[in-house]
Amino acid sequence: MPTFFCPSCFAEIDAASPTCTQCGADVQAGRDRAYPQRLLHALKHPLSDIRMTAIEALAQLQPEGAAMALAHCALEHPRDPVQGVAILRALDRLPRSPAWAAAVSRLAVHPAAVVGRGAQALLDSLPVGARGSSLPPDHLRALIDDYAGHAQASEYLAAQGRAAMEPLRVYLREGPQINPQGRVFALTMLARLGGDGVIDGLREVLYAHPLHELAAPLRESEYVVKDAVITHAATRDYPQRSEDIAFALRSERLPTAVVAAGRLGMGELAPELVRLLEDDVLAQAASHALIALGQAGQAAILAALPDLLAAEPVQLRSRLAAVRGLLTLWDTGASLPPMLPASGQGHHPAVAAACALFRPAGAATANALIRGAVGDCVRLADVCRERLLQPPYRPWLQHAVEAIAREPRTPDIYGNQHALSLEAERWLHSLGHPSTS
Repeated sequence: MPTFFCPSCFAEIDAASPTCTQCGADVQAGRDRAYPQRLLHALKHPLSDIRMTAIEALAQLQPEGAAMALAHCALEHPRDPVQGVAILRALDRLPRSPAWAAAVSRLAVHPAAVVGRGAQALLDSLPVGARGSSLPPDHLRALIDDYAGHAQASEYLAAQGRAAMEPLRVYLREGPQINPQGRVFALTMLARLGGDGVIDGLREVLYAHPLHELAAPLRESEYVVKDAVITHAATRDYPQRSEDIAFALRSERLPTAVVAAGRLGMGELAPELVRLLEDDVLAQAASHALIALGQAGQAAILAALPDLLAAEPVQLRSRLAAVRGLLTLWDTGASLPPMLPASGQGHHPAVAAACALFRPAGAATANALIRGAVGDCVRLADVCRERLLQPPYRPWLQHAVEAIAREPRTPDIYGNQHALSLEAERWLHSLGHPSTS
């Protein structure tokens, strides 16, 4: 008995069913589509025999869009080299065009070696210059600046191969734009190419047009572009990589450079990362990078702490960096030299609480931690609350709760006085009156 399929989703259906019970499509409308369109859609059929029939028919009819549809079909079934070879034979019968070259270029990296080699042989058979013709600057600019058409532009530029490298670099040399999309796309396409020219092109963008020299709108846009440069550059091993990441971190303060410094183990940048703990935007990434650096990160924080603690009563940024640095040390399981934990006493409550994390349980420690637990620094509050729930602190909890409850207002991290939040009051109440269930 024959099996009938929905012409849209290919689910099995009753022969007389007017609509598909799975997708709701009109069965007759699907069958009434033009034959070439049905063939293109049949490449997505779950049965290999039907796909193979469609492949052969498309090679004969050669409808528009056949090359890319065939390439997609081959990539959707990477473990079917027989189908892949059939698709190569069909492609060989199609007329050559930029779209054809883009489709075959995609198959050059097919997981089945026989398909990949066959695709490369087809590309090599093109006449000299047919695949790598020079791109007129105006044409390239139109492709890149058409943001909605980047998928098609990507296929076209991939078909150009290394011939697209210099035109892309010329486009990038034109400088910052208000909208970064075009430049980021050009960088992405450049990074997909091989050869030394890729690194040279990335470095040109990184060092040209320093951010501090640009007007605000262009500075914000180029910040995104330069960050994309480091995203691509950090994954490549080349002689100037460390130099470029250091420049991007120190001069341009790019987030991906902060991440790369930790991932690549660049311990020489640890002092810079500690300074970035003052930056609200980059502090979290800097903390993660310092943790990744291990002992080098710990040593840099410990070296900076005395100055940060001395400055924090009058410098907000030093206070923020001190708290964040202490929390980073806490996350690494590090210990503090004997003189540092005590130096938190008499400082802002958040700093005192962060220092108290490293002291043994006691009345003074509990009092400091409880002020951190009800403060506005979320990460510090979470750590202090977790610490206070440990058994050694139980003898001092009730007294600490009563002491802070008598204070009508407490300072936030900026030094402004506020009443305790309702959430903090509820937490204090639960701490002072633990459940006995």
